[in-house]
Amino acid sequence: MSKSVKYAAALAGIVALAGFAIADAGQQYNIGKPVTEAHIASWDIDVNGLTGAGLPPGQGSVAQGTKVWEAKCSSCHGEFGEGAGKFPVIAGGTGTLTAERPDKTVGSYWPYAPTLFDYIKRAMPFPAPQSLSNDEVYAVTAYVLNLNDVVPKDAMVDAKALAAIKMPNRDGFIKAEWDTKNVVCMSKCAPAPVKITSDLVNLHVTPEEKEVGNVGSTVDRGNIEESADTTAAAATTAHGTGPGAKAASGPTFEQVQPIMAQRCTVCHSGKPTQAGFSSAPMGVKFDTPAEIKAQVAQIKALTVTSRQMPLGNMTHMTDKERGLLGTWIAAGAPIK
Repeated sequence: MSKSVKYAAALAGIVALAGFAIADAGQQYNIGKPVTEAHIASWDIDVNGLTGAGLPPGQGSVAQGTKVWEAKCSSCHGEFGEGAGKFPVIAGGTGTLTAERPDKTVGSYWPYAPTLFDYIKRAMPFPAPQSLSNDEVYAVTAYVLNLNDVVPKDAMVDAKALAAIKMPNRDGFIKAEWDTKNVVCMSKCAPAPVKITSDLVNLHVTPEEKEVGNVGSTVDRGNIEESADTTAAAATTAHGTGPGAKAASGPTFEQVQPIMAQRCTVCHSGKPTQAGFSSAPMGVKFDTPAEIKAQVAQIKALTVTSRQMPLGNMTHMTDKERGLLGTWIAAGAPIK
């Protein structure tokens, strides 16, 4: 076969495949459903911080925001934005950005007022994001701005008013001027051998392999699994259904302590190792056996019964571990 004939045959094949693809593209598979304008609108809620573009109709006053704040925000952020327990502080912090531990609040740090509306609308309140009406979000925005002395107590906030506000730290940000003219070095770039001085494992940001699903702890995962595996046997004998029921006892503190260390103490400690925590939430610490014993009722209610803790199960506590904690508590929570 000549080259020209081969090329013609190959071209014909390509055209045939293209025709098949075009025909196939029009085929209906009856999967899913058409996207409506309402579906798109529910996702298209972003707001431009500089211009306020995207802010919806509506308005809210500081007085109205006070009521919404007290009902849906103050439990975490405090009555006046001071932060309840160790939840984020919303107000204050003026003049602290150059301090060793700056307070980055809406008043001291936030660059644009419209993005405050965007964040509240999109992500708050924490247990029920996007549950507030536009008027409620404008009202809460007004209240937060008033807490930070950005608007007066009689202010009424809407899209136009938000876009016109200049936040105190508006000019505190700089535009990064990236050097795009630099030539990429492909060989012999370093003047001396590269030396690794630190890594995320040593900083307790990334867990070692034995720290499955957890950040900051150095407890051997294997020990926890071994302890948790004894839960069923301990519970069986403790309730008088096993052959050794009369001499049975619940889990020991030595079995419980590694679970607390791995799943709870990384946050609830005088020196937390979990990223994002600088102190023990709500002041609750599990550093010592006595501190754990003192919080047994809370551990049972929040960790075993309601399973609210760990928060979002960020440390990946297993059902076995919760069961072991419950059995230990039921046996009197012995620490010796």
